[in-house]
Amino acid sequence: MKQQKSALRAIALLLILMIGSTPLFAQHTYKFRDSLGTYEVKFTPADPDTEFRPSPTKPLAPKTHELRYGLAWGGTDWFGEPAFTWELGGFYTEERGYLSPTVWLTHNFDYGYWVNEWFEVGGTVTWTSGRRHKYSYANHTKIDTDRVDYIGFMPTARFAWIRRGIVQVYSSLSLGAGVEIRNNIYGNNIYEAFCAFDFKPLGLSVGRNFFGYIEVGYGTRGIINAGIGYRFNTKQK
Repeated sequence: MKQQKSALRAIALLLILMIGSTPLFAQHTYKFRDSLGTYEVKFTPADPDTEFRPSPTKPLAPKTHELRYGLAWGGTDWFGEPAFTWELGGFYTEERGYLSPTVWLTHNFDYGYWVNEWFEVGGTVTWTSGRRHKYSYANHTKIDTDRVDYIGFMPTARFAWIRRGIVQVYSSLSLGAGVEIRNNIYGNNIYEAFCAFDFKPLGLSVGRNFFGYIEVGYGTRGIINAGIGYRFNTKQK
């Protein structure tokens, strides 16, 4: 009997020594998803100091917000025609002078919310401005400036049809309302409402939190639109 108790004590002591000498490794859980569904893998690394971070190759997670600012060339006027195709007029002065070419520039401010990996909803504020100056023949000083502004407010939807980590290829569609502000020959502002729309069949963004993008299409946001953006709440799967 004493021998049995001694053997049990020896076995218990050996087990305690084995457990004490074996490092306790944390178990890690990793989730991923493909076309068949969502999977959860649990495993224990061989090295207790192993650190696991989200893979940079994973697409953007749902519930991601983003802000964008871009400069564009080729924003449309209130007739839907590219504004850069026409020159401003309407100067009213008796002094002889010469005109500078009209300079057009479009600014785009976007907010978006990714409902899931491939679909984003948001809004766009866009401002297309045209400016042309008149200079005096006598001393080449500026006499006057003719101007027009198109300001649009549009809900926007984006569809990311290629997603490879930090790279997205997408299309976007915007439709809303805008206002044209221009000065007449008497120097007074005239306001006209119009339908603002935009379609970008091809867009490319590169980056995760901070990113750059370029888009090509037609509408109020310009023919070629490029800029930078920032995403937050970017929790990866």
